[in-house]
Amino acid sequence: MGRRVALVLAGILVLVGCLGVAATVPAVQRAISPHAEPTPVPLRLTGRTYDDFSVDLDHAGRYAVWATRPTTAPDRERCRVAGPDGRPVPATAAGHLVWIEVATDDTLWTSIFGFAAPAAGTYRLSCRLDPGSPGQQYTVTREPDRRLALRLRLELWRGLLVAALPAGLAVLGMTLTWRRRAD
Repeated sequence: MGRRVALVLAGILVLVGCLGVAATVPAVQRAISPHAEPTPVPLRLTGRTYDDFSVDLDHAGRYAVWATRPTTAPDRERCRVAGPDGRPVPATAAGHLVWIEVATDDTLWTSIFGFAAPAAGTYRLSCRLDPGSPGQQYTVTREPDRRLALRLRLELWRGLLVAALPAGLAVLGMTLTWRRRAD
């Protein structure tokens, strides 16, 4: 019974590892999503820091708000959003996504919440900055669709997925060696 479990475990690890290796192939990445990362909407700061800014949204729709260090988890209470009419726009929960913006200096962004813009126009965001975090920033993008979200998640976990391949091969090798010695 123990050998079967080890063989199943090895098979699962090899399969997960092959998925990780496949996720590193650019053609596979483009098949998952043609976009490598979300596109930030230009923001206008009202001061020198990112605690108060506005964005001009061309379309109604769902948007995501992202933060840099040290924010590591979604937080709907971090910012307040006001619509073009000045009324508050409710924040929605964000899936935990992480994105490395290659276009800049490999800035690491974490999705913190989303909001639904009912109409095009200028939206104002007032956000809390973490004490002792100079240089903390926020950005707004269209909410990533499922394909882009999958691509971002695969990129986040790619190293662990790829590491499963040699681990699975090692378990397989040890199980086969164990089987021969037991016989």
